[in-house]
Amino acid sequence: MKKILICTGGTGGHIFPALSLAEHLKKNFHVDLITDYRAKRFINNINLKNISFINVKTPTDKNGLALIYSIFLIFFSFIYSFFFILFKRPNLIIGSGGYASFPILLAARLLNKKFVIYETNSVVGRVNKFFLKSATKIFTGYPLKDLNINSEKIIFVGQLIRQQIYIAKNSEKFKKDNDFNFTLLVVGGSQGAEIFSRILPQSLNKLFNLNLKIKIFHQVGNKEQEGMLDHSYKNNTNVKIFNFEPHIENYMIQSDLVITRAGSSTLSELSFLQIPFIAIPFKDSLDNHQFYNANYFFEKNACWLIEQQDLNSEKLFDLIKELILHKEKLLEKKGKLKELSKTNVNEIFEKQINSILL
Repeated sequence: MKKILICTGGTGGHIFPALSLAEHLKKNFHVDLITDYRAKRFINNINLKNISFINVKTPTDKNGLALIYSIFLIFFSFIYSFFFILFKRPNLIIGSGGYASFPILLAARLLNKKFVIYETNSVVGRVNKFFLKSATKIFTGYPLKDLNINSEKIIFVGQLIRQQIYIAKNSEKFKKDNDFNFTLLVVGGSQGAEIFSRILPQSLNKLFNLNLKIKIFHQVGNKEQEGMLDHSYKNNTNVKIFNFEPHIENYMIQSDLVITRAGSSTLSELSFLQIPFIAIPFKDSLDNHQFYNANYFFEKNACWLIEQQDLNSEKLFDLIKELILHKEKLLEKKGKLKELSKTNVNEIFEKQINSILL
C-alpha cells in the first residue's frame, strides 16, 4: 500500500479539509497527517494513531525575541521533519498551507520527494506560494488565475468537505424547528469573532420587535464574549450562545441565514449545504484572503458581503429584516449556491494522486 503524508496548519480552516481528505484516502493508502498543536482542540474525537504534531509559531508580524524564537522553532521542526520523512518514506506529500507545512515541505524538497500543494483560499498563502514552482501539482479550492507558473500544473478540484457535512445534508435528524418563523446563526470561525459579540447584538436584538418568532444561535470564542452576549441579549431564551462546536452543522442545518467570517472551509460548507449567508470578512486576514473568498461568492450573486469597516447596526438590521420579510431572496441565493457546489472533490483528488503515483 502506497504512503501519503498530509501536512497542514492547525486552524479549523486548515485541519478540517485535511482530515476529510485523510479519511477518504485511508481506504486505499496508508495516510499520515502532521500539523501543529493548535489542531488538538479540533480532533478530540479522532483516532490519533497516524497524526503527529510539531511545535511551530508564525514569524509573521514578529520582531525581537519573538521573531528569533519562532525562527528557532521552525528550524527545529525542519530537522524533525527531515528525519520524519526518512522514517515514514511517503510516496507523496500533500501540503495544504499554514506555517506548520513549511518545515515538512522544505525537507521534502531537499530530499527530492514528490509533493503537491492544495490551496483552499482564493489567494495563495505565503507558504504555498514559496513552494509553487517545486510542487508536482497545485490543486485549488477556487478557480485561481495568474499564478505565473505552468498552467498545466494547476488543477481546480474544489473545496474538501468534512464527512459529517455530507451526512448532515442527507440526514432526517437535523430539521428546522417549526415553532420559529426564522432562525439565524452567527459564527465567527474556529477562533470566534470578538467584533461579532460587540456589534451584532445591537442589530439582532431589534429583530425581536418584529412580532415574529425568531431564534438566534450565536457562537463565541471565549467565556468573556459569552458573558458579554448574555448581558447584550438580556438572557433572551430565544438566543442560544455557544462556544466552539466541532459539529457546527447541527446549527447550520436549522438556520435560514448565517452571518459568518469568510474562512474557506466555513464558506464551502455553507455553500454545499445551500444555506444563504452574509459574509463579513476579517479585515486583517493574511493577504486579505477572507475578502477574496467571500467576493468569489458575491460576484456570482451567491451571498451578501459586508466589509468590516462598513459594518453598522442599522445597515445589518435593515438587510436581515428585508430577508425575513422576503424569503424569496434567500431561495435565490440557495439556487446560486447549488450551482457552485462540487460533490465529488475527494474522488477528483484521489484520481489526480493516482495519476502522479503511476
